[in-house]
Amino acid sequence: MLLLFSSLASFSLGTRILHKADIGKLPEATKFAFIEPSSDSTGFQYVALIEGNDLIRKSNIENLYFEIRKRANKLGANCFRLKSFTPDNGNGEVILILETFYATDSVLQINKYNHEKNVVFIFGDEKEEGKPFSFTINKELKEIKSGRFYKIELTESDEFFINKGGVTGTTLYLKFEEANQPMFYTLSGFGASYQQFMQSSGIAFKTGGINRIENVSLGLLITQILKQTE
Repeated sequence: MLLLFSSLASFSLGTRILHKADIGKLPEATKFAFIEPSSDSTGFQYVALIEGNDLIRKSNIENLYFEIRKRANKLGANCFRLKSFTPDNGNGEVILILETFYATDSVLQINKYNHEKNVVFIFGDEKEEGKPFSFTINKELKEIKSGRFYKIELTESDEFFINKGGVTGTTLYLKFEEANQPMFYTLSGFGASYQQFMQSSGIAFKTGGINRIENVSLGLLITQILKQTE
């Protein structure tokens, strides 16, 4: 019975196209970039509105992101905006809806330049009812409640040591570097469980008690869904 339930649950993840633009066939895409709000919208051609849905689990966002990405790439979409995220629709499902677009490489490069530089985001758990996580920044104790993230802005004059687990745990050393892209770390493993997907892209790697999310677009999407710790 347990095996049957696990099998059924594994097939619950799905996507559907809610709306599709009346455009010619685009070549299949390989990228899926987060569109910065500051980027000029005229450079992005709307492709489709895509919904991803899954049973409620410990972590859903990254699974839904990659499933929608696969569907969008087949349509030729190579970038996206968040439309909505519903952690519980009342029927035991989580729903993520993304607006997907096509943009040229030059537009995507400009969009990448619009990402915040030298910022670090640390995520706790996805679900608001989950447990809080403790860590230290330069030996100062911090706590992230579930459903939230902590943001650090790196400056040229500062160095940051982030530790989880004390002496026997994991310590990260972070410093300012010119044109640093945003960095994302998770204390719970949330955001990194899909690392088997597209392994050559380096979705995530483990550093003991702290996991780094290498996919910048996924990281930026998560910051749009979770709340920032004050």
